[in-house]
Amino acid sequence: LLLTIFYDFFAFKDILITISILFILGIISDLKVIKSSSLRFLLQTIIIISYIYFSDLQIYSTRVQIIDRFLDNYYFNIFFVTFCILIVVNGSNFIDGMNSLTSTYYIIVLAILYKLQYFDNLIIQENSFYMLHFSLIVLIFLNFKSKIFLGDSGSYILGFIFSIILINLYLNNPQLSPFLIVLLLWYPCFENLFSILRKFNFKRSPLSADKNHFHQLIFFYIRKKYNFSILTSNNLTSCVINFVNLIILFLGSGFPSHSQTLIIYITIAIILYSILYIKLLNLKFKKII
Repeated sequence: LLLTIFYDFFAFKDILITISILFILGIISDLKVIKSSSLRFLLQTIIIISYIYFSDLQIYSTRVQIIDRFLDNYYFNIFFVTFCILIVVNGSNFIDGMNSLTSTYYIIVLAILYKLQYFDNLIIQENSFYMLHFSLIVLIFLNFKSKIFLGDSGSYILGFIFSIILINLYLNNPQLSPFLIVLLLWYPCFENLFSILRKFNFKRSPLSADKNHFHQLIFFYIRKKYNFSILTSNNLTSCVINFVNLIILFLGSGFPSHSQTLIIYITIAIILYSILYIKLLNLKFKKII
């Protein structure tokens, strides 16, 4: 994935330095050189704030009046954009617990962008768009075979790339609803936010790892219920989650400028996630019939 980005240097030149630094941070994390999740989060924050500051990246409107008033303040704007990107970056890492779950999710996002035909207003050119698509497909195939994994390094740069692509897509297309971007990134973002709230509820650090993520509960259910192998259960979990996401994103993207409709789809996705999560968590501590 990183080689693809370097190959198309000029297409990614504006974000290449940040991608490279995040990749190095991810490698250090994967190698357990930095074991502290708090330190990793602090370094992520510094890297992303630096990018936002030097690129002068700002979001001017969310169509939520209360937030938009605060966005007039430059420092709050930096905080808000940093917060959004951090949620996506870490959310992408949170969902990277099953083979190809993260990479396939972003393939779906790319497919939606292809469907909407917004090449001219992306920060990358059309040929770069296809190369990124091809790289993810190769990664998905190898990941299903358990030959290669994204790890923190791959998850960080994927989350960052798609954050920047989608923010710029919205900034360059004022007719689009910002809730289209929220819909396209709802799963990694909500997984992250839900995990933080869940850990606070149990008086644990929001940065601590656990085995009660949504995809892990589905994996547990499939493994125990049908007695599939670990690899089959792993791959099937990714397929089930992304199939549902494909339906939601595809249907919702049919209304790219209609905020109310997009909010309905986002709400449906969150309610479905929450109901299934509660049921699966209860099943984890009971005998599955």
